[in-house]
Amino acid sequence: MNMPLLYRAALQASFGKRIEFSRSSITDALFVYLEGEPEPESIARVDSHFRVRPLVCLSDAWEEQIKTQYPDAAIYRRTMMKPACSFIIPDNTELPAGYRLTDMDETAFDQHPFSHGENYSGWAAFQADGSGAVVYHGREIVAAASSFLSVGNEVELDVSTREDHRGRKLAAACVARMLQDCMKRGITVHWDAQNDVSRYLAEKFGFEAEQEYSVYWLPGS
Repeated sequence: MNMPLLYRAALQASFGKRIEFSRSSITDALFVYLEGEPEPESIARVDSHFRVRPLVCLSDAWEEQIKTQYPDAAIYRRTMMKPACSFIIPDNTELPAGYRLTDMDETAFDQHPFSHGENYSGWAAFQADGSGAVVYHGREIVAAASSFLSVGNEVELDVSTREDHRGRKLAAACVARMLQDCMKRGITVHWDAQNDVSRYLAEKFGFEAEQEYSVYWLPGS
C-alpha cells in the first residue's frame, strides 16, 4: 500500500515512534505499521506490546504472518482516498436551528474537542500549519473537523460528531468550512476513510478512492 501520512510523519520523527529490527520494523503512529520481513524479535514485540492496537501490514510477509499466527483476528477494511488540494464545496451547508458553525479559533482549539489539535505544540503551530472548524450547540462543541497533524504543507483530516447530535449534517458543514480554508491556502488534505459512511462523505467533496486496505485487531483485544 502507499505510505500513509501518519507513517511518513513517524519516519520524520515528528509523530509516534519507530522500532527497527534487522529485517523488519514496527512503527507506532496511531496505527501500528508492520514493514519488512517478520523475524522472531519483531513477532514477539507485536505479541507482547501491540495486542490491543490496530495493526496495518505494509508487506505481504507481515500480512501472511498475522493471518497465520492469529487466524481469529478481526479484520476491518478502510479506504485511503487520494490526497487533494482542490475540492467540491456544496452550496448548501445550512445547519438546523440552534447550531453555529465557526472556524476552529484559539478558544475552540484550547478545548481540544474530541482530542482535535492535540498533536500540535500549541495554538500558534496549529494556526500556522493546520486547519479546522467546529459546530457549537449552545456553548458546547458538538462536531469538529480539523487537521490531525501536519507534515509540511499536507494534513490528515479528522472529523467527529457527538453521538447525540449525529444525522444533522454537522460533520459535512465542518468539513466544508475546513476544506475551503485548505483550498485557499494550498494545503493538501489526506482522508483515510474508516467505513463506507466516511468514504461517501469524502466523495461528496471530490475525493477519489485510492486503495482499500485491512486493519487487524488481534484476538482478545
